[in-house]
Amino acid sequence: MSIRARVAAVVASVGVLGAGWAVGTANGATVASTTTTGTTNTNAGTSGASGTTSTTSTSTGTTITGTTPITSGSTSYKDGTYTGTTVTHQYGSVTVTVTISGGKITNVTANAVSDGQHRSGSINSQAIPLMKSEVLAADSAKVSTISGATYTTTAYITSLQSALSKA
Repeated sequence: MSIRARVAAVVASVGVLGAGWAVGTANGATVASTTTTGTTNTNAGTSGASGTTSTTSTSTGTTITGTTPITSGSTSYKDGTYTGTTVTHQYGSVTVTVTISGGKITNVTANAVSDGQHRSGSINSQAIPLMKSEVLAADSAKVSTISGATYTTTAYITSLQSALSKA
């Protein structure tokens, strides 16, 4: 193998490692994994040289990943329907509408507009229902982002927080 080919291989490897590191961190912190078990979620510590995190509980197979633990909401909201601000991200935008009844979140809908690429639409169609179930279970915006849908779920949470601030 020529020196030029070796240098190109090293540069490509560094790029792949850098991209993997960027995906595996959020704001410089290692991303934690959580596994959904009904309405109970737990965060676990980092394991192994790979830097990945896992939980000891088994579940339905849905993995939520992020830096914010999922907790129950302790705030009582004012009844009504509230729409958050539209949050634009690199691959589209998200607008969340939340319905409050009896001081609790009873419904969450999101309008996620992708950038027109098939992959973005596919990510949105999988992430939005998961986010809805997590928000309803937590009764708050304190939920984790979903691995592989970081832009969409971060925008979702931001728009949701905007809607809940009106409640």
